[in-house]
Amino acid sequence: MVRYILILVFACVIYKSHAQQHAQYTQFMFNKMYFNPAYAGSKKNLCLSGIYRKQWLGIERAPQTGTFNAHGSVFKSRIGLGLSVTYDQIGFTDKVDIETNYSYIIRFKDESFLSLGLRGSFSYMQIRWDQANPTQAFDNSIPGAITSKLLPNFGAGVFYQSKYWYAGFSVPHLFQNNLDFSVNPNVSVEPKLQQHYFLTGGLSFDIAKNVQIQPNLLFKYVVNAPFDMDINLSFVFFQKLLVGITYRLGDSVDALVQWRITRQLQIAFAYDFTVSKLQQYNAGSIEAMLEYCFMKKHEKVHNPRFF
Repeated sequence: MVRYILILVFACVIYKSHAQQHAQYTQFMFNKMYFNPAYAGSKKNLCLSGIYRKQWLGIERAPQTGTFNAHGSVFKSRIGLGLSVTYDQIGFTDKVDIETNYSYIIRFKDESFLSLGLRGSFSYMQIRWDQANPTQAFDNSIPGAITSKLLPNFGAGVFYQSKYWYAGFSVPHLFQNNLDFSVNPNVSVEPKLQQHYFLTGGLSFDIAKNVQIQPNLLFKYVVNAPFDMDINLSFVFFQKLLVGITYRLGDSVDALVQWRITRQLQIAFAYDFTVSKLQQYNAGSIEAMLEYCFMKKHEKVHNPRFF
């Protein structure tokens, strides 16, 4: 079993080194600040949210990720401030990201706004070599203890939202951090955290009384890596219940549902059906999200279109 675990870890590291190194979320439309610092303070009120993802059920040490977000606005809702804490685990690798987000928000009379965002972050990354059980004893290429690194970085983004649509572009990490954990001086490969480019967008319009349709897109690009995209189509009923389906290119078909319990509280769930060759080894992936926004009793909800 350990051999298969190591093969999985190696495959995931190779995949991440040539493709996406950021954590993956199916509910990207409910977790915008993770991808774009310019989203901080967009809802005016203080909002707290948590999202958890367990990937590839049935595969031991498969990726699992959790993110906590807190953001709100100050100075007449012109300045947005946000904090994100993310824990990402894959194989024997653990990573904790602490990200502070700042946005300058230009608000217009029709409740639309344009915001420019900056991010400062620290990532603590470690590999638990002590949990590995190599097939060959005394392998000098595998350290006998935990190795770790602290990686500082900066990011930037821009975000626009109106009553019926939104769009954003961001580069969450501008610097290429060195991810080389090798203890062998003869190893010349130096993996790096590459810049990731995210483009998001969505629409919302009525198709019947108390029914809206909402398409959402997430484009993901890394230099020298395959282009990736999530295509979502959702329906909103009575501004309370959202039901949607997402296709991730060559990877999965995902179902999601969100329920706005009160004006302040909403929960969401998602399930990914794997469509790649990996489907025979796992039972899919799951996500759960919870968000609470502090509002006064009779305060008007800013843009209640699930944006």
